[in-house]
Amino acid sequence: MGNNGAFTAFEATVIATYNKGVLDKELLSSFMEQYRGMDIDSGGMRGTLSNDGMDVVGITIKTFGGEIPKRPDLPKDHLTWSPEQYDINDAYNDELWGKFNEITDRFGWA
Repeated sequence: MGNNGAFTAFEATVIATYNKGVLDKELLSSFMEQYRGMDIDSGGMRGTLSNDGMDVVGITIKTFGGEIPKRPDLPKDHLTWSPEQYDINDAYNDELWGKFNEITDRFGWA
C-alpha cells in the first residue's frame, strides 16, 4: 500500500494552483519532483475538481501539453451499463491513466 496522503496533498496543491491561473509545466514539475522515489498512491485521490471541472489527472496531462482523451458518452448510472459499456469505460480509463503515468514516471513515482 502506497502513500495515499501524499497524493491527496499533491491533488490539493495542483487544483488550488490551477484555479489561481498560475500553474505551468515548470511549477507543476517542481511539485511533482517533491515526491520522487516516494510510493505515492492515487488511492488518496479525493476527486476534487477545478473551477472548470477538471481533475488532477486531466490538469497534469493538459499542463504537460498532452491531449486529454474524450470521455465516452455513457449512462450516468453505471449499474445500467452493458458489458460492452464497461469495456469502453475501462479503455478510456486505461488511456487517461496511461498518459498520467507516463508523466509521473519522469519524476520517479513508484
